[in-house]
Amino acid sequence: MSLYEDKDGTKGIRRQTIEDGGYIPNVAVFLKRTAIEFLQVLFNQREPGSLHYDQDDTKSDILIADIHAVDMKAVGVRPAIIAVRGPLNWQDVGIGSIERRDMPTGNYTISGLLNGSVALSCISREGIEAEQIGHLVFNSFKMFRPILQKYGLFSIKSLNIGAETLVEQEGADDRTTIVPVYLNAAVQDRWIMDDTDARKIQKIIISYLYEAKV
Repeated sequence: MSLYEDKDGTKGIRRQTIEDGGYIPNVAVFLKRTAIEFLQVLFNQREPGSLHYDQDDTKSDILIADIHAVDMKAVGVRPAIIAVRGPLNWQDVGIGSIERRDMPTGNYTISGLLNGSVALSCISREGIEAEQIGHLVFNSFKMFRPILQKYGLFSIKSLNIGAETLVEQEGADDRTTIVPVYLNAAVQDRWIMDDTDARKIQKIIISYLYEAKV
């Protein structure tokens, strides 16, 4: 998947075809991955000792990661922002989703919108710190929304910040506070359908349906 810009200046996400030497990306994690990388860059700009993020865990003041890529035992030892993807759906934006056809090659450009959500759990042993992290995350997406949208990464539909929640684990002193931030966004999705491959697939489907009826 790569960022592209049309002649009219329109930007979006393009999926490369197999023939281009590309691959089919896991679009289900695209929003979550982009949100994580955005926050990692922002918190990396903070001074060490003040919620500074560093790729080197031994130097980082805060964990910023996917829930499946972090040791949950480490969460609570220091502040963290843990991302969890919500439902994702694809929306057709044109007649039959075909945006245009390249007459010389016969290839189709197909477009749509990916709508999804990401929950960002801001975690700390201190309630005030968890609130502060949640405030930073919420306002960062709000303030940088035009920049993210300019480069085709996000069209943020809504943001909301949840109430502070105290989580007690085993042991009376083992407590963490979570402040969730919910991000709902859309990503423009475009890919190229090779005409030869399309006809092959059509032939296979028709053949299968015919055999199923016989």
